[in-house]
Amino acid sequence: MANFKNAFSVKQPDIHVVIGPPSTGKTALIRQVVQSSKCLFKPIFINLRNGQFDTPQRVYDSIYSQFNPFFNKYKSLLKNNFVKKLYLEYTDFNLLNRFNNRYREKTSDDVRILLEKISDYLPNWSFWHNYQIPSPILIIDEANLLNQLEHKDKSLLKLILNWFVLNSKERERFHIVLTSSDSFFFTWLTECLNTLHVKPYIIGDLTNQEAEEYFEKHALPQYGCKELSGKFNQICKITGTRILIIDKYINEYKIYRNDGIKFKANRFSVYESEYNKLNHGLYPDSYNFRFLDKLNPPLWNDVDLIKVMNAIVKAENQGYIFENDLIKEIGAEKVYSLIDYNFLHRRLTTRFTYDIIDPPNKIILTAMNQPSVCAMKQVLSEIVEKK
Repeated sequence: MANFKNAFSVKQPDIHVVIGPPSTGKTALIRQVVQSSKCLFKPIFINLRNGQFDTPQRVYDSIYSQFNPFFNKYKSLLKNNFVKKLYLEYTDFNLLNRFNNRYREKTSDDVRILLEKISDYLPNWSFWHNYQIPSPILIIDEANLLNQLEHKDKSLLKLILNWFVLNSKERERFHIVLTSSDSFFFTWLTECLNTLHVKPYIIGDLTNQEAEEYFEKHALPQYGCKELSGKFNQICKITGTRILIIDKYINEYKIYRNDGIKFKANRFSVYESEYNKLNHGLYPDSYNFRFLDKLNPPLWNDVDLIKVMNAIVKAENQGYIFENDLIKEIGAEKVYSLIDYNFLHRRLTTRFTYDIIDPPNKIILTAMNQPSVCAMKQVLSEIVEKK
């Protein structure tokens, strides 16, 4: 939290890309940072999880609904100071285009006008600090879904991305935070922007010490399972150190306990899900994969996946394998396909990474979670038994 607070307080606004495996708490962490620093930041949240950026109308509505309340709140201050100081024409800071029929479907041109208005109406980042007012910070959750526009309206996507650069690096209006679980999002973004003015951060799991403290002092009292106290090292072998997975394990343990049934590791739902996915992954041409929402079909075969599982299990104590090593083993296309289908997670930086001890300054690959590692061990064991 302290590191992100410092990053967002830099006087030259930036585009920050926060990446990490699913459910590592990226969005929750960023929300906590900005909400615990209300004197510094005024967050403007846009959540793309529900497809808000797949049409011009939805793009317009999402942006307008978040920025309009902001301008309404500070309208008087901006009128009395910003307009006069910069010799702007008088404006009421109303984001609606009065010449538009509000019942008409919005177009890319309407989005362009809206974005131009926001850029014109917002003063420099330092303005807010001079008046001791929290500065705006734009936070977009699951920002990888911006790529929906790449296939539907590429010009609109370019407009939005250029607007990000304009208001952060060039005009210094506000910091922008983009969160994503997509391993390739940062690479895609930098290629689209053709700029190096983007800072990546990786949010991994907790350290063992942090996870044990969370387990003992927060999770067990919350779920009323104090009989598990002192058993973290054993449970951690199946859950790992991710808060959501620890919570889920204890909650399922409690349900089984209340029903008078012994809870075994292979009954843990996250483990079962990973185990089933790996077994299906051994047959990539099967029905299950043809109907996943992916642009490209699976490119690996069963032998490739077995090699990957062996490499991950062998490196369990280390916590990662090098991307280049796996590419040499099975080829880049197959590696990237396995990442795309969430059999592996790709970490391109170690910035803000604390769950891996002395992480190398190279691109590394990890399992999606610790239950996945456990499932890999079981699948490999069954393959050996069949032979």
